[in-house]
Amino acid sequence: MVRSICTRLIWIMPVLLWSCSNSTGTDNSGDADADSDSDADTDADTDSDADTDSDADTDSDADTDSDADTDSDADSDTDADTDTGTDTDTGSQAVGSPGCGIASPLQSGTFNITVDDKERMYILDVPTSYDGSHPYRLVFTWHWLTGHAIDVVNGGYYGLKAQSGGTAIFVSPEGLDGGGGGGVSGTGWWNADGEDIRFLEEMLDHFFNNLCIDEERIFSTGFSFGGMMSNTIGCQKSDVFRAIAPMSGSLMGGCFNAEAEPIAFFGAHGDTDDFVTTQSGRDARDVIVARNHCESGTHPAGAPYPDYCIEYDGCDDGYPVFWCEFPGQHQIWSDAGAPVWHFFQTF
Repeated sequence: MVRSICTRLIWIMPVLLWSCSNSTGTDNSGDADADSDSDADTDADTDSDADTDSDADTDSDADTDSDADTDSDADSDTDADTDTGTDTDTGSQAVGSPGCGIASPLQSGTFNITVDDKERMYILDVPTSYDGSHPYRLVFTWHWLTGHAIDVVNGGYYGLKAQSGGTAIFVSPEGLDGGGGGGVSGTGWWNADGEDIRFLEEMLDHFFNNLCIDEERIFSTGFSFGGMMSNTIGCQKSDVFRAIAPMSGSLMGGCFNAEAEPIAFFGAHGDTDDFVTTQSGRDARDVIVARNHCESGTHPAGAPYPDYCIEYDGCDDGYPVFWCEFPGQHQIWSDAGAPVWHFFQTF
């Protein structure tokens, strides 16, 4: 499989065109700043990623039934929608969105929303025990290149849903078909002229007004191209998101948003990844290390994180930086669910 993936690298380079580097605080960024600084490890380029064993080049295609059907897979796995009491956040007071207490909140399902005259699709998962007077965490989970929203759903939202105990609302958006020179193409977060960031903003506005969301606890995670999208969010939307957890993702063109604020960061990357290279993941991490005013020293992250995870010293209070280089190449981190959820729930 690694061999088959490698053959795709020939046409992967254009992914570098998709960049958050033009994010000068505005969301219309997206014209690729191809000043691929660090990331020139043209790896990023790799959104070869998706074809990773991670699977999903599955054309499972996303049951993108355009509908608003509330049947959705989203409700699937029994997911511990009953509050397990594992919620141990130590952060600020919850800030409920305008949708708290409304008579007809959104239900789990597959939905469409129009953005820039294009139909965009997402799958929403609302706990079966949803209480409209209680503000919930909101977690965005982004798929990889050639992947689909349904693939993330079928993977339990990267293993997070089973850990959440019914304390979070999950959303798995669907990327657009896109590509560039060299023949690379597929569903992903090409963010042409900032359109994926605008898609994100439209979803946030819709959810805030139609669900009880804790506006202080918005999170993002994803693998490969999904990790790149999470890094872009960390660059452009740090005023909205509390933390990001990119897996095997780079920053591609860099982050030059002078108005970016500190953001809590949990990164994971295979230690021998030569598709989206391990170094490109470190480079993305180091942008946040500097922004959060961390020191260069680190210490073992300790339980419940795996032994290979570290935490940076001296970061701004409330904005830690964790880094886990796991044994492996370009693949979804099999241990992601428990550590990432533990990280999210500390806020």
